[in-house]
Amino acid sequence: MIPRLQNRIQKVIIQADTDDQRLSRPVERILYTCSRIYELAVRLRIYLYENGIFKQRSLPCKVISIGNITVGGTGKTPMTQYIANLLKGFGLKVAVLSRGYGGLAQGSGGIVSDGNKILMPPDVSGDEPQLLASGLNGIPVLVGKDRYRAGRQAIESFAPSVLVLDDAFQHLALKRDLNLLLLDSATPFGNGHCLPRGRLREPPEQILRASAFIFTRWTGKNDLTQAISMVRAHAGERPVFKCAHVPESLFLPAREEFLDPCSLKNRRLFAFSGIARNDNFRNTLSDLGADIAGFQEFPDHHRYSSHDLETIWKMARDLNVDNIVTTEKDYINIQTEIPPTPELLVLTISISFGNEAETFANYLKSKLIDGN
Repeated sequence: MIPRLQNRIQKVIIQADTDDQRLSRPVERILYTCSRIYELAVRLRIYLYENGIFKQRSLPCKVISIGNITVGGTGKTPMTQYIANLLKGFGLKVAVLSRGYGGLAQGSGGIVSDGNKILMPPDVSGDEPQLLASGLNGIPVLVGKDRYRAGRQAIESFAPSVLVLDDAFQHLALKRDLNLLLLDSATPFGNGHCLPRGRLREPPEQILRASAFIFTRWTGKNDLTQAISMVRAHAGERPVFKCAHVPESLFLPAREEFLDPCSLKNRRLFAFSGIARNDNFRNTLSDLGADIAGFQEFPDHHRYSSHDLETIWKMARDLNVDNIVTTEKDYINIQTEIPPTPELLVLTISISFGNEAETFANYLKSKLIDGN
């Protein structure tokens, strides 16, 4: 009964309203009521910040926020890594702040990496800050639910000229110079409902707080006409960019080697992932031409036990696969010994703005260096 209810709730969260009959069903009715209560609470919180009842604080350096308006799956972490490296390339001194969701240090805060050495294990930092720390050379990464306090620590320890905030669109307590909003190209606003009836973290008109918009996971086939019309309706002619999530490499942990992702073509695989949108990972493997013999999904931020790995590897052996493959984030969440066969492959992803790369870079320069 519980799995059937979970599946039903998942379907309700992603489906759009096509008729009023859905609201006559108990699950839809309950979720819709909860969604309205949640939306009212969000609107009240925003009102209190906008009217100065809740205070916003500033930091003595440039602050750029990267966030989304839906729960998970827009690629905030790879975008944060891309932008941090881009700003470093401009000659700016950069530090990254993350909440550290799921990590033991999200309440107390702390330094995950000083830019040269990782100082926290994944269970303390959280998986996404750990992923950022492993991919950012010369850029410190800090965590803390209180971004102002984390920012002060970054300034005192590293004297950055710009702070990049990962997943901070809803963090209204800290002022920022640039507010970048990521929208998934396939489902920019989910089904149009706030949590838990839909995937929106706040009402769609709140996109007006964004300085610019980035449609992520762009394939060239997505019809963004309606989404861009909504952006224009609420935010006027603010800049809109598109980017793709591109398979970058295949890491072989057992050999500490890298392969071209194209080597997955026609390879028989067992895949597993615990990310916000497991279907995106599966689609990426399919696009690479992999033969997916089996796929095991886990919740986002799942930490793998030895029992989990035993189960996965047994299923893979039973299917007689060539390899097991997972995401970089999931690899970080494996804190136990990895069975030797079938050999594990880790697919890494990078951001590509294609022919908009220079335009996007110039936009950041104009806002953070030229001050326009």
